[in-house]
Amino acid sequence: MRYFFISAMAFMLSCSSIKKSVRQLESKYQYNAGFYVVDGATNKVLIDYRSNRYFTPASNTKVYTLYAANSVLPDSLPAFKYIQSDTALFVWGLADPSFLNPLLPQGKTYSFLASQPKIYLSYANYNNPRFGAGWAWDDYNGGYSQEQTGSPVYGNSVSFNIDSTSNELLVQPPVFYDSISVSQSDTYIIQRHEFSNLFAVSLADCDDCQRLRPIHFSNKTLKTLLQDTLHIPVEITKDALPANTQTYYSIPKDSVLKVMMQQSDNFMAEHLLLSVAGALTDTLSTEIAIREMSKKIEAFVPDKLVWRDGSGLSRYNLVTPRNMVALWTQLYKEMGEERLFRLISAGGERGTLAHWFGAETPYIYGKTGTLSNVFSLSGFLIATSGKRLIFSYTNNNYPVSSAVIKKEMDLILREVYEKY
Repeated sequence: MRYFFISAMAFMLSCSSIKKSVRQLESKYQYNAGFYVVDGATNKVLIDYRSNRYFTPASNTKVYTLYAANSVLPDSLPAFKYIQSDTALFVWGLADPSFLNPLLPQGKTYSFLASQPKIYLSYANYNNPRFGAGWAWDDYNGGYSQEQTGSPVYGNSVSFNIDSTSNELLVQPPVFYDSISVSQSDTYIIQRHEFSNLFAVSLADCDDCQRLRPIHFSNKTLKTLLQDTLHIPVEITKDALPANTQTYYSIPKDSVLKVMMQQSDNFMAEHLLLSVAGALTDTLSTEIAIREMSKKIEAFVPDKLVWRDGSGLSRYNLVTPRNMVALWTQLYKEMGEERLFRLISAGGERGTLAHWFGAETPYIYGKTGTLSNVFSLSGFLIATSGKRLIFSYTNNNYPVSSAVIKKEMDLILREVYEKY
């Protein structure tokens, strides 16, 4: 009995010490924090600091998208629905983000499409704005803010790079070479016109010379891109989606989930969520996907969802730390540790955690979320005891750089690692 009492006291003191560190960090920089840690095996709450408060999650929102895509989409991604005739292929896109995406392996989609005599591509099943709710209006030129479309191509981006030998500007897809004006400058800058695909490129010395800029889509732009890529005639239509279509599947789903989670790819997150909507209702709509998946998720999380996009670019998203832990717990049950850990970032080793929260052997696996004045981290912490702890640590509205917050979080998480 005495041993149990001493152990219980030591446990409470360690919890109190860690909560005190979180509170002191929060007070030091005058911001808002939440921290929640649960023993994954017993569901026992180990640390609870404002776990029922709502915070802006940034890219922790992608954990919701991961759950939706894993629950609804088959092992290979549905690329499009189609009807094939002797003279043409009639296609309705399903928001597959993989087609000609340089970050992803390529399946047989290109050869299948390029072998057709002609393609009629309809957008009748697409019912979505080009940007997500609450996205910043001036992010249109950012390489992280691609427009949403029903038939993505090249990751909906133009890639600019400078050849290290010849100093030649390399552009992919090459159809955009004719849309570029080039000048010399002290800084390497690429600026796209807001409502066109005209790019002003200022060349300068650079170490990392690759830049992505979103494509501004219109029917004409999509037609030009596809014809230049497939080398066959393409027509864009609004023909209604019939009932007698077949579905063409592209690449393994996990290859996309891995890039979305480890590189925090917004484009893939948004289009996976559109794909979920298409699988559930035959209509590509972020709002529909969130509405339908929220019903399922709210059955096992304690707090109401405030969920607005697939990527976390929207500041309209809100999460509670205990909701994040409940979601990770459910993912762990459904996917298993080996598969889930393979898809997400690992502290000091890979993904957005490659340079943070490291150890000789990774002990943190999870998802980061970063916006201006926002840093969230949630997932799994493998303690020195071997226990799998599930946690969510959210930080909102700090007036310093995120690096400052991460360094202090590292000390707190290391304390959890050592004490449990």
